[in-house]
Amino acid sequence: MRLNLYVIATAVSFFALSGISFAGSGMHVKVAKKHCNEMIAAGESGLDHGGQGHSSVAVKHFKKMIHEAEECLKHGQEGISASDASKATKMHGPEAMDHIKEAISHAKAAVDHGMQGHNGVLMDHGKDAMAHAREGVKHANEMN
Repeated sequence: MRLNLYVIATAVSFFALSGISFAGSGMHVKVAKKHCNEMIAAGESGLDHGGQGHSSVAVKHFKKMIHEAEECLKHGQEGISASDASKATKMHGPEAMDHIKEAISHAKAAVDHGMQGHNGVLMDHGKDAMAHAREGVKHANEMN
């Protein structure tokens, strides 16, 4: 009995520490799409508040956009690299992830400028972030 528990504990520890994922490509793609949609919603809120001159509130929304984009990116990349990834995922995924990376870059710039009170520059980067985010979501939606 004690040996069985030891073997089970060792196996669980090994798989937990090795980073082996039991979720297939489809599950990662589904989660990525969820985070991508939340990224868009946060970015739109950031643009709305920035357009009203509320830089500090826009910064909060762009920070949320960055978080959601990073989660989208993480799960999207897992979905692409999974052994059971579909042809559509392998074809559209890399382009989607490239746009998401650009969206993150511009959203971070929007946050930096917003924190310095440069609302106009915040808006410029926010618009660029949203353009890349929308293009990324368009490609992510082709993944399955």
